[in-house]
Amino acid sequence: MFNLLKLRDKNGRDIEVNYVLESEPKTKEDILNLLTQFNLSQYMAQIEPLIKPIISLELNSSKEETISLKTSKIGGKPHLPQGISWPKTNKGISMSFIAQLNISEFKNFDVENLFPKDGIISFFYCQDQSVWGFDPNDKNSFKVLYFEKDSSLRKVQFPKDLKEESIFKPNTLKFSKALSIPTWNDDVLLTIIDDKDSDNYFEVSQGVENQILGYANNVQNTMELECQLVTNGLYCGDPSGYNDPRSIELKSGKDDWVLLLQLDSDEDKTGMMWGDLGTIYFWIKKQDLKNKRFDNAWCILQCH
Repeated sequence: MFNLLKLRDKNGRDIEVNYVLESEPKTKEDILNLLTQFNLSQYMAQIEPLIKPIISLELNSSKEETISLKTSKIGGKPHLPQGISWPKTNKGISMSFIAQLNISEFKNFDVENLFPKDGIISFFYCQDQSVWGFDPNDKNSFKVLYFEKDSSLRKVQFPKDLKEESIFKPNTLKFSKALSIPTWNDDVLLTIIDDKDSDNYFEVSQGVENQILGYANNVQNTMELECQLVTNGLYCGDPSGYNDPRSIELKSGKDDWVLLLQLDSDEDKTGMMWGDLGTIYFWIKKQDLKNKRFDNAWCILQCH
């Protein structure tokens, strides 16, 4: 979970710590041990009710020809039903294929029963990485598709206009259940963590690199409110959307949003570099997830 070379304080400066957790916390005891190592055990009683389950993704480099249809994977060529074309932006430019998830492969780890019981979810994002998700008009620059489990899929060849740097290396996925705690800049922590302990909490709240559900491993700010406002037509690239009178009423809906997929930069394994060592996030409302309305998903890219 942690790497001494990657830890930074809230100002982006590299720091050294004396503790490295080699895998994400699986139990509440793991979280308590982590807090204790950073002299934060006094907060466990307040953090415990806030713990959320996540589904962690382990990426395994694979050859395209060895990956069967409907298998969950990152990168490579998408598996789409007959009649479904490779998604394009509203300017007619082919999007990058990001990932496909076979729900049946991780449904047992969906402890809150948020996902449909089965089906395939495919993720695409504009190949020039020109949108960040803070503009309502960004909707046309990414696509999340859903296919029923009995769909007849075929491997789709890369379109001619897809640049080489926008074609990602294939990796199969291994799913596992883990736990996450609120990130350091989550509003819920304002009345919990003392200022003197904020840097230590920043370190322990750095989550896994690739995941489904739970608290996102934010590069910048939390995103649930941004998703809620921007999908209701408010521009969030500056304070105007957050200061809009409509945001007061809309704010209550931010807790409906859940993390559908988070993927970190990893040039060696996937060839993915999101801005400057950033991360790409796909979000969706709980009710849309249960009702298979994946057209309503939203995508945000954050980087350093």
